[in-house]
Amino acid sequence: MFEPLVDTTAEMETAPLLATEWEAVDETTWEFSLRNNVTFHNGDPLTADAVVRSFDRVFEQWSWVPGWIGVTSDGVTAVDDTTVRFETTDPFPAFPGTISHQYFGIQHPDENETPTGTGPFEVDEVTAGQSITLTPFADYRDGTATPTELTFEWIKDPNTRVLSLEKGSVDIAQQIPKSRATALVEASEMGINTYLTPEAGLVAVNLYRSPTDDEQLRKALNWAVDQSQIVENVLNDIGKPAHGPISSTIPWSIHDELPTYGPDLDRARDLVEASRYDGETLSVLINSKNADDRTIAQTLSGWFKEIGVTSEIRQIDPASFNDRFTAGEANLTLVGFGSNSAACDYLIRAMFHSEGSDNRKRYKQDGTGIYNPGPEVDRLIEQGYRAENLEAKRDYYGEVQRRVVDTGAVIPLYYNESVFGRRADVSGIDSHPVDNMIEWSGLTREQ
Repeated sequence: MFEPLVDTTAEMETAPLLATEWEAVDETTWEFSLRNNVTFHNGDPLTADAVVRSFDRVFEQWSWVPGWIGVTSDGVTAVDDTTVRFETTDPFPAFPGTISHQYFGIQHPDENETPTGTGPFEVDEVTAGQSITLTPFADYRDGTATPTELTFEWIKDPNTRVLSLEKGSVDIAQQIPKSRATALVEASEMGINTYLTPEAGLVAVNLYRSPTDDEQLRKALNWAVDQSQIVENVLNDIGKPAHGPISSTIPWSIHDELPTYGPDLDRARDLVEASRYDGETLSVLINSKNADDRTIAQTLSGWFKEIGVTSEIRQIDPASFNDRFTAGEANLTLVGFGSNSAACDYLIRAMFHSEGSDNRKRYKQDGTGIYNPGPEVDRLIEQGYRAENLEAKRDYYGEVQRRVVDTGAVIPLYYNESVFGRRADVSGIDSHPVDNMIEWSGLTREQ
């Protein structure tokens, strides 16, 4: 329904969408030229004023967004009908890719009840909290979408989504548990589509909570883990064993250059012996909405037990999971972090900068954080933000990834593959690495 100014390609790079081009006027000023002959679903033309109002609405709804993209609430203005200017608070060469995020899909300025955008589908009917039905936008500039109607149903429980697919009440089920994928493949009336995403599954290790404040113990935990076994046995061989905290699909990831720890249980035991660990039980936090995380946590706990480390799994509801994590309540937290835009800089800042969203609460409260390794990593992230080309960015962010791995600030697990279950007669699912960027325009069903 909604399109941002900048597109994210399947290679996680920027491309024109509602803006045909953009340029940095100076270090903190960007100007975007709008595409001609674009109309909203109600027939009104796309204008610079409409873009400004759309950003204003995002800023009003989410107060933290201006700080994330480095633009103050009054930093978006219309130069003329077809040119939009953004003033960033600091030099930020990756700004165009940052606003390719789905939050910045342009909305019509009228605040009516029906969502109105410029995309290939428009709203036909909304049942609050249950479903939304879309139909093709007949005047879409790139032609009319193939499906004559799309209905998205909100089914919270992942296993219920699979059951709905098996019963035939839905044609496609997103984000299904990997443990259920094999059964779908083996069923003649169903199939799956998988593709690597910009998300990494990992264990965030609390650097400031005893006993994981001991680097020797953190390294021991890393040496105990077998990423290949997790992918093969827990995730049904869907995914890629991780070397670091950043998915290999992200252009500045240095996955192939990072050292791997193991698995080597003997070395892990030696490191436990050399550490200050004295039999304390490590708390392991998992999110109840992630269907595979309990099995992963149980597998990890088994390996930790083999090296003489005890652990306790705590399953937390989604509503309070992030608060419990950022409050530093656990020694180990299973998390999945990825990017929904072409510029993934905010990801590394959120994870590892002292004032990033994951660490800010504890850092402001007592000068610590969760898994931010220290001021030198902060400096490297800030230099990476200002880097003007991918090679320089990769140098700075690559060093961050090395330090994170070297200090045991995370236990890398896997690079996530998204799994779509589908009825066998359905085809045309766009294999975009970001689920929210899938257009659905080419979906068809065999007759």
